[in-house]
Amino acid sequence: MREAGCRAKKFIKYGAVVLIVVYLCLCFLIHLSTRASSFTEGSYMLYYIVNADGMKGLGHSIIMIVDEKGCGTVLSYNGMQRTLWESLLGKSGIGKMSIGTMNVADTEAFLHTGNLHIDGDQLTDNYDYALYRSITAEDYNSILEQTVPYLDAEKQFAALYEEWAMEEDEGKKIEYEHNLEQMGQDDSLPVYQIYKNNCDHVARMLASSIDSELQNYTNSAWRMTPNGNFKSFGRRAQDWGVMTLGKQSPVERILMFLMIF
Repeated sequence: MREAGCRAKKFIKYGAVVLIVVYLCLCFLIHLSTRASSFTEGSYMLYYIVNADGMKGLGHSIIMIVDEKGCGTVLSYNGMQRTLWESLLGKSGIGKMSIGTMNVADTEAFLHTGNLHIDGDQLTDNYDYALYRSITAEDYNSILEQTVPYLDAEKQFAALYEEWAMEEDEGKKIEYEHNLEQMGQDDSLPVYQIYKNNCDHVARMLASSIDSELQNYTNSAWRMTPNGNFKSFGRRAQDWGVMTLGKQSPVERILMFLMIF
């Protein structure tokens, strides 16, 4: 019995070592190195950007589109109706599409340092890595048009929430609460769902409206985290450029290296 127990412990120990080695090999396989973009089709730019230690270490994704003058517009999507715990339990809700603009100097500073300073949800933070490519003026406008359903849903929710907050009749207040709950589960609206339609899904959906390779990846992506999807698509899309934004801390480097799912 004692020998069998020792063999079992050794098997578990060596099995764990093998799993760790395999995992680290996978991390090396999808590791990204900086490179230039080979796209030359327009004077506008698209950046798919990730904050490696955002969202408790899972990462937070945004996109930035830059016009021909060099002014950047940042698009960031996040949950608004649900708490983090409710989101982790799988509850859907109306999200917040934050859109912030910068002048040329601020856009250049952001790309150089990774520090974003715009009023809005997730628009004041430090970002770490970007995939980028040139786009056309038509592409630029097409991406902005994709935000309309998200903004419309947000406006509907805000108007209903205001009516709920101002209502003094208890019966009507309960009715408003029910309507708010139903809105967060309405499949006809682009609701936030942390496992199916989170910040990274939406960032890729907006950008894939003008990039067929990203669209194909988004339709078949299985990785759950922004960091994992960022690296997986970056390895696949060799025409996109890869750049770092500022200097990464040891924690950011480790998270970006180890997060592959």
